[in-house]
Amino acid sequence: MSSGQVPNTLRVECIADDIRWVHDEQDLAEQLVHADMNQIPATIVGGGSNLVLRTRLPGVALLLKLRGIAFERLGDDDWRIVAAAGEDWQTVVDGALQRGIGGLENLTLIPGSVGAAPVQNIGAYGRELSEFLESVTVFDRQHRCYSTLTGVQCAFGYRESVFKRDALNRYVITRLALRVGRTALVTNYPDVARELADHGGGVDRKTVADAVAKVRRRKLPDPTRIGNVGSFFKNPVVTEAELDGIRAVVDIDDYPAPSGTAGRKIPAARLIDAAGWKGVRKDRVEVWSRQPLVLVNLGGATGGEVLDLAAVIRDDVYGKYGVALELEPAVLGSD
Repeated sequence: MSSGQVPNTLRVECIADDIRWVHDEQDLAEQLVHADMNQIPATIVGGGSNLVLRTRLPGVALLLKLRGIAFERLGDDDWRIVAAAGEDWQTVVDGALQRGIGGLENLTLIPGSVGAAPVQNIGAYGRELSEFLESVTVFDRQHRCYSTLTGVQCAFGYRESVFKRDALNRYVITRLALRVGRTALVTNYPDVARELADHGGGVDRKTVADAVAKVRRRKLPDPTRIGNVGSFFKNPVVTEAELDGIRAVVDIDDYPAPSGTAGRKIPAARLIDAAGWKGVRKDRVEVWSRQPLVLVNLGGATGGEVLDLAAVIRDDVYGKYGVALELEPAVLGSD
C-alpha cells in the first residue's frame, strides 16, 4: 500500500490511503475485484478535471492510464472513433480535425480524459457527447465482467448520465466508440458567432474549432496555470412562469432546454454575476473575473474552502432569484 496525492486540476491537496496506476483492462478488473471482495473503497480518477476533492480519499485511488485511439472510415463522411479511457479528450478532437472529421469541433479545449466524457455528458456551444456516442465498454463491478452499453443505455441528460445516477459505483468506463462525420455546423451561440463574424470568409470545421478555442481561452482560466474545474454550476432549467419571475428582477437570456426536458435553460453565470459575485475573493478562493461560473484556487486552498464559497453563492442566488443552482463537478473524500 502506498499513499499519495490524487491529481486534480483544482490543485487542492488530497491524499489517498492507497494510490495505483492502471495501464490495462485486465489489471483494472483485478484491482476492482480485489477492492470489492475486501470491502475497500475504490475511486476511479482520470484527469481529475471535474473533481472537488476533500483532504483525504479513503481506500484506493485507481488512476486510469489506458491508451489507444483508432479512426475507422465507414463511408465518405462517416467515421467511427474508438478511444481508451486514459487518453486526453483533446487528443480525440485534434485527431478528428486533422482528418477533416466533423462533429467534435465545438467540444475543443474541454479538459479531462476520454473516460470522464460520458460520465458528465460533456458539452459546449450547442453540442453534447451524447449526439455521437455509439457505445462504451465498461467493467461491471456488480457482475465482475466487461460489457458494452449503447448510448441509449447510458441514459444521457444535461451533464448527466447513468454513471452519475443509478449506476454511480457500478460501471467503470474503459473505452468509448463515437460515430461522427455527417453533422451540420453549429455556430449560433452568440460568442462563437461573433468570433466567426470577426474572422470573415468561409466557415468550416477548423474555423469553428478555432473560434470556440478563442472564446474558451478568453473566458476560462487555464487549469495548467490556475487551479479550477471549469464550470462549477450547471445552467438551470426553469418553467416559463419561473422565467417571468426571474426577469422581473434581472435581465437574462434563455435557451431551449435539453432534449426531453420541459422549460427553458438560463445561464447560471448571469445569475451569479447579477448577484454581485464576479471577482469576489474569499480566503484563498476567487470567483473568476471573466466567467463567474468558475471558482479558482489562488494557491493553497482546500476543497472545503472552495465548497464553502460555492455554498454561499448558491444560497445568495436562491434568496435573490429563487433558483437552486446545482454543482457540476463531483465531490469526493472527507476532511
